[in-house]
Amino acid sequence: MSTDILSLIEAARQGNWLPLVEAAKGAPGKHWAESARCANQDVNLFVPSGDGPRADPDSVKNKLGLSLNRPRNLCSSCPVAVAARCLMESLKDDDEFGIRGGLLASERSALRRAWQERVNDNAVESALRGCTAALNKVDRDAVIARFATDPSLDATAVARGLGVRHEYLLKLARRYRKSQASQRTNHLRAVADAV
Repeated sequence: MSTDILSLIEAARQGNWLPLVEAAKGAPGKHWAESARCANQDVNLFVPSGDGPRADPDSVKNKLGLSLNRPRNLCSSCPVAVAARCLMESLKDDDEFGIRGGLLASERSALRRAWQERVNDNAVESALRGCTAALNKVDRDAVIARFATDPSLDATAVARGLGVRHEYLLKLARRYRKSQASQRTNHLRAVADAV
């Protein structure tokens, strides 16, 4: 696999998704896969048996051995933008099986979880401005946390962005502040008990 895609994957594993997202933009449009080295190849080559989201990557590699060379070599010869887009599409679509962006399904498992748990800053900012956006639970929690801690935000706009009533947003903010105060109290107790 190319060191370029490896560095993008490593950055994503560290929580910095921007390099991978930006690289994927280099393969725009709906026909991006036509530039992939796997185009016109037997699809079964890229779905090795015994590999899946709960498999151990080292066990899969040991078990399948040389049969992984051809598909992984094709992936490593792919343009970086195409490999990044392939990996991004698999994360967005929550693909559990197959080699994507040069990674076995078992190697992508941790990345898939991290992708699902990341905060989409653009969606959060949109919601804070009052624009409705597709928010996952992590994004929604981030909007509530920002609203609860930033008195300069317009409650009506944030409520519209979340798709909730103004009163319910205020209730969510109070609940957030209460949970934060409780966590601080528990932390202080733990520190006092340790001393």
